Amino acid sequence: MKHATVCSTLALCSLLAACGDHSADRSITFIHSGDHHLLSVTGSVNDMAHGSIRLGDGQVTIRAQDAPDAIITAEGDLRIREQAVAVDPAERALLKAYYTSAMMIRTDGIATGKAGAEVGEQAVKSVATRLANGDPDQIEHDIDAKTKLVKEAAMKICLDLGNTMSSQHQLAATLPAFKPYGNVISPSDVSDCSKDQND
Repeated sequence: MKHATVCSTLALCSLLAACGDHSADRSITFIHSGDHHLLSVTGSVNDMAHGSIRLGDGQVTIRAQDAPDAIITAEGDLRIREQAVAVDPAERALLKAYYTSAMMIRTDGIATGKAGAEVGEQAVKSVATRLANGDPDQIEHDIDAKTKLVKEAAMKICLDLGNTMSSQHQLAATLPAFKPYGNVISPSDVSDCSKDQND
């Protein structure tokens, strides 16, 4: 196993381990930036080409290009420009579904972070031991099983993303106020997410 691959593995594990932080002042943001996807722990919303979703403080905040932030609560309330948007029961049900699936990104992100932390611990031990023994080719073998668990956990995030996109599309089609946020998650985001985990 090449040193560059070892470093990449350790860097990935560090990122995933950060997702395991349960601090109240942390949030998880899914960012789409063209060809790359990132689930990160952050305290702010990042401006990207297609927008972002911030999960924290008991609400989902959606940022889309050329549109004010939209906030969805667990009760299915929608606020835009800090003003409540009137919704009927069917639209409220869709907003609740959006909220639930989006928040699952956070839940499964934390689970992925825990799995990543375990890989990180295994990688550090393996790198130190195998390099000291002059046997670096065994490092990959040592951490493969735990890396598989990380990928399985990360696939749940992709499923959550797909469910959120489904609610997003339904909302954009039925609720005019939500239309500007109808492309924050695209089909390519979901397919690329799954593809990344299978690579």
